[in-house]
Amino acid sequence: MVISLDLEQAWGSEPQRIGPAELAAYHGARRAIPRILDLVAERNVALTWATVGLLFFDERDEMLSQLPAQRPSYADPALSAYARLNDVGRNEREDPLHFGRSLLRRIGAYPRQEIAGHSFSHYYALEDGNDPESFAADLAAASKAAASLGVELKSLVFPRNQVKEAYLPLCRSAGYESFRGTQQGGSHDGRPRRGDHLRHRAARLAETYLPLTPNAPGRPVVTAGLVNIAASHFLRPAQIRLTALDQLQRIRIRGRMRCAAQRRGICHIWWHPQNFGQDIDQNLHMLGAILDDYRRMADDFGMTSVTMAELASSCRRERSDAAGLAA
Repeated sequence: MVISLDLEQAWGSEPQRIGPAELAAYHGARRAIPRILDLVAERNVALTWATVGLLFFDERDEMLSQLPAQRPSYADPALSAYARLNDVGRNEREDPLHFGRSLLRRIGAYPRQEIAGHSFSHYYALEDGNDPESFAADLAAASKAAASLGVELKSLVFPRNQVKEAYLPLCRSAGYESFRGTQQGGSHDGRPRRGDHLRHRAARLAETYLPLTPNAPGRPVVTAGLVNIAASHFLRPAQIRLTALDQLQRIRIRGRMRCAAQRRGICHIWWHPQNFGQDIDQNLHMLGAILDDYRRMADDFGMTSVTMAELASSCRRERSDAAGLAA
């Protein structure tokens, strides 16, 4: 079992899309994260925290001094994180939605927690205006920001799951060893925002709760020198007024988990911390129930919990051993 969280806070949304509910969720995420850490530490469960590089700072002046010179020129300027720098506060205490160093220090203090990459600026690799030079500069800036906390980025999650295979060699050159590929099924394919139609979103929503596609264990696949650890399930927030949906989602995840455990494959669950930012108690209860199911799979079938980096390292060892035997 692999669990990854996309830690982006307000960098993950354009300002015009952040209303009162979104603000409450982002603030709530900062309260939810310590409780998530406590819960998984009790259960000896590993997490991978894919973090936007701009969150590694705690002061605006330091942030501005580390911006890459080459930046994307999106056709829609509102997509660029750099377009909103004037609205960023002076430090993390003043602006907890754009800084996250204290959160990252806390995450790093817990066992079996990987801090991974989510690009520096929440880079959109499939939007008009992206280019390889600015993408490479973005990766370099993220690595430098992470290094300020003693973190070496090994795993990458493309923002909005906009995986661009042509950029994978750049990721490998930047030191990454794995990435989270998109979930199976056409509705999950990475696409620019204008191409993500209502039918795609509706299909993803329905598949969260209903067995519209068969359970199939994930398999690590090496692409351009990186291990593709594809997503299996996006964990949607607890539904306070429709609790039956939570049970349906748990059944869906349990089925995916069981299939992976029995067939020695991968079940890769992911979400954003802000998805737990409201109704925190209910969301943690839901997560605890899912981890109970994982424990049964561990007891019955030997399923293990690993970070993306741990899984990639294991895959590389197996490939190396296989190559040695073949020789």
